[in-house]
Amino acid sequence: MQPPSGRFILNSVFMNPIFSYINYRLFLKDYYEEQKRTSRFFSYRYFAKKAGINSPNFLKQIIESKRNLTDLTINRFIAALKLNEKEADFFRHLVLFNQARSAQEKQQHYTVMLSMMHTVKEQRLAALQHEYFNHWFVPVVREMVSLYDFKGDYKSLAAAVTPQITVREVRFAIKLLKNLGMIKQLPDGTFRQTAAAIISDSTIARMAVRSFNREMIRKAEIALDNTPIDERQIYGVTVGISKACYDVLVAEMEAFRDRVVAIVNGDSCSNRVYQINLQLFPLSRELDTGGKAGVRQ
Repeated sequence: MQPPSGRFILNSVFMNPIFSYINYRLFLKDYYEEQKRTSRFFSYRYFAKKAGINSPNFLKQIIESKRNLTDLTINRFIAALKLNEKEADFFRHLVLFNQARSAQEKQQHYTVMLSMMHTVKEQRLAALQHEYFNHWFVPVVREMVSLYDFKGDYKSLAAAVTPQITVREVRFAIKLLKNLGMIKQLPDGTFRQTAAAIISDSTIARMAVRSFNREMIRKAEIALDNTPIDERQIYGVTVGISKACYDVLVAEMEAFRDRVVAIVNGDSCSNRVYQINLQLFPLSRELDTGGKAGVRQ
């Protein structure tokens, strides 16, 4: 009997490919449930014995996020799960990705995971979406192809970006945008944007968006020195506020962002790409003011 398309055999039962997971606890949960469904004797205690772990509920605690895996227990889980070499490598990076404490750490492990996801259609799309945000110039190129009749003059488009990018980067961006369905080439050879959008509410997308925002903040810093003051607007105000006031400001910023999108959508003669950053972040820890309102000077 052949396994269903898009699935593989793990411990002689059908399961989704490990390469389709971005949460190792969910993978272990699915593994446990599949084993329970197909084997009368399988239990948390049985798995712990297979893994050489004294705690009989260790797997349950891992699945419920009550404990983390260590280098030693990762290897013991790999043995108990009977993962092959490639699956074991992915599982190790998957665990380290989920348990990483810094964005840089997460990025390092996810980069390795991406290289192993290419055979899974859904994960390939997630990988492409990650690449969209991971390169600051890709959204810029997407906007630029609609500003004029771009027909493949990569050199001119590269020179028009500030700071200038390479022809190779333009080719990369165009190919990625086409694969994502975010631009299309018309019969006359010109490119146009489509209505396709990036889904940015997943863990992976949020990580990539964070990287994109960080890079755009750096670009704003460069613009302070390199862009004429009549071509850029950069403001800042330092204030003392309450959590309630913070919530109001967040709502105002979201409303402003939506108004910006509406204004831009009504602009019929666009000829330049701009970046708008909205930032609100703390410059101190919370202080006990006894309920007194902040004083403005």
